[in-house]
Amino acid sequence: MKKILLIALLLLPILGFSQTDKTTKPIDGFLGIKFGSTKAAVIAAIKARGGKVNTNGDADNIAFDNVSLGHRETEIFFVRFVDNKAFEADFTFTPADNNHAIEYYNSLVSDLNDIYGKGESTKKFTAPYVEGDGHEQGALVLGAAEFNTYWEASNDNAINASIEKEDLTLTVKLVYQDAALFSQAIDKQKSKDKSDY
Repeated sequence: MKKILLIALLLLPILGFSQTDKTTKPIDGFLGIKFGSTKAAVIAAIKARGGKVNTNGDADNIAFDNVSLGHRETEIFFVRFVDNKAFEADFTFTPADNNHAIEYYNSLVSDLNDIYGKGESTKKFTAPYVEGDGHEQGALVLGAAEFNTYWEASNDNAINASIEKEDLTLTVKLVYQDAALFSQAIDKQKSKDKSDY
């Protein structure tokens, strides 16, 4: 009987870890669209979800309207490309009002933690504001606080959630990014900048 109990106790941590692995998935795309997809493929996939191309985009950035992430409707959504390959998706959500921004952010982070594993959260405050003083929302509106949560995969692909200040309105931003293609986009921009001189 003691041997069975000992074996059960030894297997418990292993079973616990395997359950955690089931909820963690690789960061290899967004909205079911893989990083590296062409503009045509991304447009087709977003249209299939009910989204519409917005005219505010350009050759390397396509903006879309009427896009949701789960049950959250985006205010702004766009996909960035380098050499016709999608490397970044930017979602901007506008909570009902500034008073709900932290709650909205925390809910989004919780949902992402369930899927990708626990992200690394940071909060920074500028004096006189401090975490827990009851004035976090005011500090965010004034630009005296930063809330970020970051998930990074083994291939360096990442997701970042943050609370942003747009004039006096707080928004929640979520960015999915392919590390290798992002690096390629940076190198391409540097080369373009050099050729401008």
